[in-house]
Amino acid sequence: MVTIEHLLGDISLPTFLKEYWQKKPLLIRNAIPDYSCPITANDMAGLACEEGVESRIILGKNNDHWECRYGPFDDAEFSQLPDTCWTLLLQSCNLYVAEFAQLLERFRFIPSWRVDDIMLSYAAPGGSVGPHTDQYDVFLLQAEGQRHWSISTQAVSSNDFINDLEVKILKKFVAEQSWVLEPGDMLYLPPGVAHHGVAVASDNVSDSSELRSEVDSLEKSKDCITISIGFRAPDTLALSTALLDEILEQDTEAMVGTSLNSVFYNDSGLPLQKHSGEINAWALQRITSLMQKELTKQITNSVWFGKYITRTDDVVEVPTLDLSSAAVEKLIMEGQQLLRSEYSKFAFIVSELKDDNSKQAIQFFCNGEVSYYPLSAFDLISLLCDTRYPSAHLLVNIVKDDDALTLLCELVNQGHFTVEL
Repeated sequence: MVTIEHLLGDISLPTFLKEYWQKKPLLIRNAIPDYSCPITANDMAGLACEEGVESRIILGKNNDHWECRYGPFDDAEFSQLPDTCWTLLLQSCNLYVAEFAQLLERFRFIPSWRVDDIMLSYAAPGGSVGPHTDQYDVFLLQAEGQRHWSISTQAVSSNDFINDLEVKILKKFVAEQSWVLEPGDMLYLPPGVAHHGVAVASDNVSDSSELRSEVDSLEKSKDCITISIGFRAPDTLALSTALLDEILEQDTEAMVGTSLNSVFYNDSGLPLQKHSGEINAWALQRITSLMQKELTKQITNSVWFGKYITRTDDVVEVPTLDLSSAAVEKLIMEGQQLLRSEYSKFAFIVSELKDDNSKQAIQFFCNGEVSYYPLSAFDLISLLCDTRYPSAHLLVNIVKDDDALTLLCELVNQGHFTVEL
């Protein structure tokens, strides 16, 4: 098992977070030595043909015609692709391939609520998605073949992109640094850094006319597969929407102004104004003050953010159980290894008051829902949120607490963890 520290080469975690994270790119050679991609090009093509899997094919080169096609695809579409200059993209591969979910565990030095997904990119020789920028942090791990990466740290504006394209591609791109990444190499890019990755053809590529005769002909020797580990960065619009949704959810009567919790506009001391139809500066100042106070109160109530950041759009039916607390405790005592579903998003917030007697000292978030627990459940909640593979020997002592055992039993029965019965 490769340690987290080795993942960054000679860079320590504190140094990376202080000097590189969200600041500047970092190339790590041999980040994962002898890395073997758990998925082939054939597997990727198969996933791209499935309903519910977000997939795209991007065709184009330089500033020539670019085209973006959306899946699900079928075998015929792959057989008709050109020999070069196209890319297949698959989103959320950590949901479909267990090894990619395990790969995310190596990036736990970044808060897990920041994780977006793992995207996979297969590119034919010369394949690319064009020079572009992303508004999120990303680690680009080369899994198969070679990819030539170029980057530029020059500022980019909305006017710098080609007009009328479904994908955001820069009109001009002047590289400041370039590298060819081999399997196991990794490139970290902070938000806003323009980058351009192009698949490098293998020296032993034979006549590529045979390559597209059918989906099965995506031969491993010609594969260029890159794994993108992306970290979400919610913008102010998304956060504002989530906050307002929470306010309305708390009290839907606020929409019609009948809520006992609503604070109404007050214009005591109203000055005489010349034009009755004018909304003057005095009134606007009072409206602004009223809204600022209310929003500040709502923002400091952190529940809205925990619910928002753990919300999932993935709809999946999971098998539920009906185990008793005693049965779950017995499984733990026998050394049962739990595995959290990749569809289950956990996070927690500890109250700043940290009252040992409070039943609401810990806010525990699971897939957009919140529940409250005393501090005695901290060890369990922190363990379950920190890893998808909670250690059995640690759970043995933790489940001796009744609140902790009750919570674990609920999560197991709801299908958030798999157990062997």
